[in-house]
Amino acid sequence: MTVLLQAKNLGFTLGTKPLFNHLQLIINQGDRIGLVGHNGAGKTSLINLLAGRIEPDQGDVATRRGLRIGLVEQFLPANLAELSLREAVLTVLPEDEAADHKADTILHALGFSADQLSSTIGQLSGGQQNLALLARAQLLEPDLLFMDEPGNHMDVSALAALGRYLHSTPNLTFLMISHDREILDDNCTRTIFLRDQTTYSFDLPYTRARLALNTQDEQAEHRRQTEEKEIARIRASAKRLAEWGKVYDNEDLARKAKSMASRAEKLDADKTFVSKGSGLELQLAASQMRSKTVFTLQKLTIHTPDNSRKLLDCDYLVAKPGDRIALLGANGTGKSTTIKRLLASRNEESEMIRFNPNVRIGYFDQELKHFSEASSRYDWLAQRVDASEHQIKQTLLHAGVSYADFSQAVTGLSGGEKARLMFMLLRLQQPNLMILDEPTNHIDLESREELETQLSQSGATLLITSHDRQFLDSICNRFWRIENQQLIEIDQLEDYYNHLAKDVSVSSKQATQPKDIQQEYRDDDAILERIEALEHLLQADLARKLKFQKPKRQQEWQNELETLWSQLKDR
Repeated sequence: MTVLLQAKNLGFTLGTKPLFNHLQLIINQGDRIGLVGHNGAGKTSLINLLAGRIEPDQGDVATRRGLRIGLVEQFLPANLAELSLREAVLTVLPEDEAADHKADTILHALGFSADQLSSTIGQLSGGQQNLALLARAQLLEPDLLFMDEPGNHMDVSALAALGRYLHSTPNLTFLMISHDREILDDNCTRTIFLRDQTTYSFDLPYTRARLALNTQDEQAEHRRQTEEKEIARIRASAKRLAEWGKVYDNEDLARKAKSMASRAEKLDADKTFVSKGSGLELQLAASQMRSKTVFTLQKLTIHTPDNSRKLLDCDYLVAKPGDRIALLGANGTGKSTTIKRLLASRNEESEMIRFNPNVRIGYFDQELKHFSEASSRYDWLAQRVDASEHQIKQTLLHAGVSYADFSQAVTGLSGGEKARLMFMLLRLQQPNLMILDEPTNHIDLESREELETQLSQSGATLLITSHDRQFLDSICNRFWRIENQQLIEIDQLEDYYNHLAKDVSVSSKQATQPKDIQQEYRDDDAILERIEALEHLLQADLARKLKFQKPKRQQEWQNELETLWSQLKDR
């Protein structure tokens, strides 16, 4: 097995926060690694250290001689925003190296049309920008590829293009940060959890690795409890012997007491380590309106921001208190533009968009645009909400932000930390209508589960865009879809994904809809492989806390398992 990269005893502190301490990591040729961790754990910092973009405070990173490293950034670099798509991709190479044809070939393979090659990259959707950053990295023909949340902002078509690239490049070695369960399970054969300032590695895809980590944590907790009972027993015995030594003036008893006390101290120092978890908490607060409607759309037309073309029409739709609405549609169909039009109309007189006068809107912006000023965490919240100093400080503390980090500039926060600050703002605002544009893009997997529970129980009316099907499936009870320039209501989320399935290659493992349970597999091995995958999904969901489980999805998996076993018996 060829070692491409080895990190030895890495230590790194960001500001006042230690991220790693004596971290060890080996990447072998052929590894397809998913890097998972809570927001603020240091995933992006670790990738930048491994890629040589920043230096560690201690330790070193050794690479195979001549190793070519590619890096897909989390955000589009500002210096590329005004360039054309083709130009932005080509800037990764020296100016004297002609690679126009090669760049075009890669971009076409990732789903871009010839017309889009001259488009300004800054005006493309977030998902398309991520694919362009992938094309930049691929142009380097890397031996090792680092990807920082490549699936963010991607719709089903873009995710399919990402999946096709990863699966059609069998010799590719990569380490990918992702908060998307399906991307990790479909593309990674090894999972590394970054927590407790170190790493936990499993040669398993994410769902199975998470189960293994949970089992490891439970075993550690059990050993720790057993050890603490033994330590308590020894200390109690030492105390009794010490008392008897005094009462009977017996030096032997006193020596034994000291020996037992020393033994207890050594056992205490060597106790099994139990993870402290993230220390972060995601909470929302909202209120429910007592009225018949929250807002109404009637005879509405939405155009592009420059008013050059129509995006969609809406004949009539109404949102009622407690509705949890998923706004569905491929990138570029007008979801974010529709949301911005709704927000702009809140304080306007309009016959097309009518809000209940008692509406209090909370808005989550997927692009996280409001973090450019050099404000501290505390000041950023104080500038945006009418709340007391005590309320703001308590909100920060409850979310796991220490006093020392209250003054940290928001410009230096990671995408996940910025997203958490947005949710803190919503908690302080206590809106009765929450408009959430891709709220899961930057938050870690555990926080997604917390957010699902918080939103489902909030009582607020929700309007959500997201490409995370599991997230929408667990929260939403109504579904508005943009298709053929029409915003209409559909009955089930399944209808939307079944429609998308017609436009996405069946061979792409990145399609987000589950396999048709009536599908006939070509051989027994394929059936058994699918059965194993379903059983792992089912076990993983059943292993979660009851409030986080998805009974509907569990039933779907059970139904498919029954069908597959029946197919196997009939062969």
